[in-house]
Amino acid sequence: VERIDILPAAERGYLLEELNRTEAAYPSERCIHELFEAQVRRTPEAVALVHENERLSYGELNARANRLA
Repeated sequence: VERIDILPAAERGYLLEELNRTEAAYPSERCIHELFEAQVRRTPEAVALVHENERLSYGELNARANRLA
């Protein structure tokens, strides 16, 4: 299946390379949990996670993480 070319080369390149160029600078002196909590403070109601039919905002996800911790 890996060798079957379903998509034209240009479209395959676009999907696999162009759309995946998501590299972004971030403050590497901060831990990931600090960056997440900063995002919670900025946008607590924004959707942070979608799984099947469930959506969690940053605030809800942070509350769940804090309960787990």
